[in-house]
Amino acid sequence: MSTHTMPAEAIDTQETQETMAAALGRVVHLDPNALVLEDNIRTKVKMPRWFLASVRQHGVLVPLIAHPGPDDTVVVRDGQMRTLAAREVGRATVPVWVVDRDDVRRLRIIEQYITGVHRLGLSERDKADAWRQLALEGMSVTAISRQTGAKREDIKTGLAVTENETAAAAVADYDLTLDQAAVLIELDDDPDAIAKLREVAKTTPAQFDHAAQSARNAKKRREALATARAEAEAKGYTIVAWPAYNDNTTVKLRDLQTADGKRLTEKNYAGKPGHAVAITDRYGTIDIGHFVVDWRKHGLRKIGSTGTVVGGSLTEAEKAARRLVVANNQAWDAAETVRREWMTTLLARKRLPADAISVAATILATHTGRVARAAQSGHQLAATLLGQDHRPGQRPLADLTAKTPSKAGHVILAIALAAMEDAMSRHTWRNSGDADRGFLTQLAAWGYTLSEVEQIVTTDPEQRHPDTTTQASIDDQDPQPDDPDDIDTGDEDQSTDPGHVQDPLDDSHPAAAAHGVPEDPDAERDGDGGEDGDAESGNDDHADDSEAVDRPDSDRC
Repeated sequence: MSTHTMPAEAIDTQETQETMAAALGRVVHLDPNALVLEDNIRTKVKMPRWFLASVRQHGVLVPLIAHPGPDDTVVVRDGQMRTLAAREVGRATVPVWVVDRDDVRRLRIIEQYITGVHRLGLSERDKADAWRQLALEGMSVTAISRQTGAKREDIKTGLAVTENETAAAAVADYDLTLDQAAVLIELDDDPDAIAKLREVAKTTPAQFDHAAQSARNAKKRREALATARAEAEAKGYTIVAWPAYNDNTTVKLRDLQTADGKRLTEKNYAGKPGHAVAITDRYGTIDIGHFVVDWRKHGLRKIGSTGTVVGGSLTEAEKAARRLVVANNQAWDAAETVRREWMTTLLARKRLPADAISVAATILATHTGRVARAAQSGHQLAATLLGQDHRPGQRPLADLTAKTPSKAGHVILAIALAAMEDAMSRHTWRNSGDADRGFLTQLAAWGYTLSEVEQIVTTDPEQRHPDTTTQASIDDQDPQPDDPDDIDTGDEDQSTDPGHVQDPLDDSHPAAAAHGVPEDPDAERDGDGGEDGDAESGNDDHADDSEAVDRPDSDRC
């Protein structure tokens, strides 16, 4: 093909056949309004705003492919969208490569298919490198966005990735998105987490978002733990490891009193002989306990006892059950964040799934208990999923519907999904019912990637393994201040979520054991019998808490 170009006035649809023949094999500039669009296998043409903006600003950069037609016309075979865009934005000419083609229907379809399908866009790494080169040329993020049509946030993320060797290499090696690679920058100070995420990207890339959120959560726990330690040290407190389950020498302040019967508190005993602080994040939140080490030496007494602490070591089965609960609770917390972000993205789409309204109607008509609870809170989660602020006295969902009636379907779906989502918690993986299973299965049908802990819920209860867990979550656990097998715990999954209160509208209550998942291993160890026959609380922070049971509905989503 000749690379010689001809100005628009050199050829138009009124030229002779001889002149048209001279244009064959050359790129010529023609008026897009004078071109004839050949029948095309693309039946619907949807031109994004960024595409029109690019053609308006830069013109058509890739030549159309056309051939001579009857009556001295030029017929476009490849370039339908470029031609229509040029017409819409008012471009005077477009580049056209005029080739000798027969007007054979079979050949036209094959060539249009090849040019329409066999195209490779730039990789994420290529885009980021291009933005970096433009930035080095002195262009600002805003200028790059205007010239390329890329979003400013994407450009910022891409530039950050190219400046980080680990993130840039991961994009190239594992075909990560820029947002996924940016997670590696967040965790730059945790080589173990980065190594695990690279392995996930290599072996199970669909689970990357879940693994990334678990790593983020673990980092937040470490940072919160470090802050709590620093604050305790600033007060001059001695920091010790959290006492083991059967430690009889270190006891909580609340379980001690002076010889004259005065109960100990942080306020009246902090800094005195034997006082120490233990800090852990064993429940996913920071737990700070005030203790007295070697309490007998300081003339103190156990409340309601002669001073003898009766306890016992956990069995290996109980230790394993405890580790399973803690690991899957942490995995659920991470999955919840990823799942809600995915639903936010789903509801931001212009077009919802074809069966979205049908699914929403089924939820609203069937799971009335969950919908009623969500309504009591003013559908706060639904508003959040739709990106709307929810403040007292306001009605963001009604306002959105009134302002944009076309969003009514999105609002209905958000209310339904939020009602199902809000009813779940870290208890759900072991106390789930048909409603939870149906809800997560529906999300998966719409394209959501279930994490391993969510797959426990969607698995038929009869097929669940009694030792179900997520190894990735166990691996991500932070080192505890002492052997986690010997930590004295109450409810392994403490939660302040009001969703764990029994709802009279829900009539099914499958027990955890029915799913083959162990119950709380400490349920029978909240107190010991002292020598005087009184129950003692031991070192359990949550001795007064009872195991909360989730309220799964008895029917499917």
